[in-house]
Amino acid sequence: MFGKFQQCLGAVSSFFPVMPQLTNRNLAIDTLKVNEAKYRSLFENIDQSVIYLDAASIVMAVNQAAEQLLGIPRDIIIGRKFVDSCVTFFSEDGSVLPEERHPSVLALRTGKPVEDVVIRLFNADRQSYLWVVVNSVPEFRMGESQPHQVLMTLTDITPQKQSEDELSMASVIFNNIGEGIFVTDKDRKIVSINDAFTELTGFTQQDVYGQDAQFLQSKKNSLKMADELNNFTKTVNNWQGEVWRRHKSNADFPSWTTVNEVKDSNGEVLHYVHVFMDITHFKKAQDHLGFLAYHDPLTRLPNRLLLKDRIDHSLQNALREGSQAAVLFLDLDRFKGINDTYGHAVGDGLLREVAKRIKNLVRKEDTVSRYAGDEFVVFMENIPNTKNPAKLARKLIDTFNAPVYIKGYRLKVSTSVGISLFPQDGRDTDTLIKNADAAMYRAKKEGRNNFQYYSLELTTEAFEKMSMECALRQSIERHELVLYYQPQVCLKTGELIGVESSVRWMHPTLGLMPPKQFISIAEESGFIVALGEWALQHACMQMVQWLEEELYVNKMIVNVSAIQFLRSDFVATVERVLTSTGLDPSYLELELTGSGFMDNSGQMIKALNKLVALGIELTIDDFGVGCFSFNNLKRIPVKKLKINSSFVADVLDDVNDEDIIRALVALGHGLHLQVVAIGVESKAQHQRLIDLGCDGGQGYLYSSPVLPRSNIFRNLIGEG
Repeated sequence: MFGKFQQCLGAVSSFFPVMPQLTNRNLAIDTLKVNEAKYRSLFENIDQSVIYLDAASIVMAVNQAAEQLLGIPRDIIIGRKFVDSCVTFFSEDGSVLPEERHPSVLALRTGKPVEDVVIRLFNADRQSYLWVVVNSVPEFRMGESQPHQVLMTLTDITPQKQSEDELSMASVIFNNIGEGIFVTDKDRKIVSINDAFTELTGFTQQDVYGQDAQFLQSKKNSLKMADELNNFTKTVNNWQGEVWRRHKSNADFPSWTTVNEVKDSNGEVLHYVHVFMDITHFKKAQDHLGFLAYHDPLTRLPNRLLLKDRIDHSLQNALREGSQAAVLFLDLDRFKGINDTYGHAVGDGLLREVAKRIKNLVRKEDTVSRYAGDEFVVFMENIPNTKNPAKLARKLIDTFNAPVYIKGYRLKVSTSVGISLFPQDGRDTDTLIKNADAAMYRAKKEGRNNFQYYSLELTTEAFEKMSMECALRQSIERHELVLYYQPQVCLKTGELIGVESSVRWMHPTLGLMPPKQFISIAEESGFIVALGEWALQHACMQMVQWLEEELYVNKMIVNVSAIQFLRSDFVATVERVLTSTGLDPSYLELELTGSGFMDNSGQMIKALNKLVALGIELTIDDFGVGCFSFNNLKRIPVKKLKINSSFVADVLDDVNDEDIIRALVALGHGLHLQVVAIGVESKAQHQRLIDLGCDGGQGYLYSSPVLPRSNIFRNLIGEG
């Protein structure tokens, strides 16, 4: 920096020492004047600030650039010691620079150049501090060892120092700011991160250096957002938005991210700066506020606003698809009395428990809402038929038969339910809710603890079914169930090969009811599990009694519904019954009924094989019309197939039925199974079945279902 200038201005020093004697004095004077004028112009007009000091540090000359840099007129400076010229100099650390450390003083004292000393001074004219680089070069006369003057230059580096300070400050901010920052190159490769980045993501500089910026994006980001973030520079030079970020522990978190371009002087992208903050807590607060806007804070169920929105949306779909929907309006019976007696804390606890029980009964696609006070609404979309809401209403009413325990109090509560159907009872949300509410009030007038359809005809049918179900559930404890028995015989010999048990219900008002009038209700309600266990228990007890009386009965046949397998540990139930009654498993035959056995899941096959392992025989009922797959015949070691009575009824008159029986017999015998025909009512049918190869028969020809103590039955089985 200083070398070139020194070469250009070296001759200026000839202005001040004594000139050598010239032979031609006039010529020397003229030459001196020309040179002086030339170098004076150079001295005055050069951009570099230059000051000449003598051996005593007295200022001899100051150029215009130096005058402007110092902010003091030169006539004040020239002739005075430079360090006393009203200019205060500061070191880089901010302290006042002592005279002995001034570059010009050091150069005069040591006789050596002092270069590139950074100092600060106050410019009085600009009223601002400047940073300068000072170079001081001592000059010597021929033969002298001490310098007689010093050439000092000052270079203003204030802009550079400010840039350095800004960079330093930026570095401090970069490393201490709470937001995470990472910088990528123009190809989006990560080149730098700050401390907050590591704190927020768990990744260190070593982990991410050279990685593509997408490395930090979570898979939770939508493809649209990711594409927008990666391509924003096509339209704008900055981007901001919500981005899910990866954490080293795989615990991803949401962030608010801002991305800015950094360009060079030619407008070319050098870097991208990504600044982000963790907004997990903000999102939680936002989600909570959003939740409160659409949910009841006590039960956390959807409120009226969200309920209406969901019903409106669903009804639009239902109109397009031609599907049905239902609104159930529930009101707790006598809730006000509980609230007034036990206080609001208990009342609130009861409402929370009510909400929980309702939620446990509905389908995933159904909406449960706390409508107001002790009123709740259930919206069922896409219902298969109009009976489905009644099934749910019955379950809702039943669930409140169990007492509720709140803060040590045992509470009994019931509910009245009103049902409206879409589209017949209304084609918009408000109408459906209003009509369901009207139906609920009719339920209260009918004695509470029941449900009513808005359409009276549906209410009557559903209520009768519900009444039947309620009565059926009490049939066991009221001792209203009875087992009847019907024999199976060998077609060729007429010998007894087994006895099939079937349940009857002695209804308190309707009299004795056959299974077809109530078994379907038992299956729909789930009561078939308890009913089936009762029937198995009493059939085994009867078999034990017959054996003790030495009455020869080869097999006790008990019907088993697929629902018993699906809703209970049926194998454990059978083992428990056999243990409690003491019946040898070889005397028990289970007849599999219902389409549920078409399910050849591993769990069901395993359970059936466990029964066979106990020594129990299995029979497939209604073979030929049921849904039991042929594949299951290979997987379950059944012993018998029972041909449905519909084929037997017309076997004498319908060639097709005869061919079907012949084919079923051939299939059974091909699998080494016995084939039994049911519904045999005439000797002609009996003989035709023998001709077709059937092994056994069951029907009114041999005996109707009878009580175990019937003389007809006892005469049929005979005594062993």
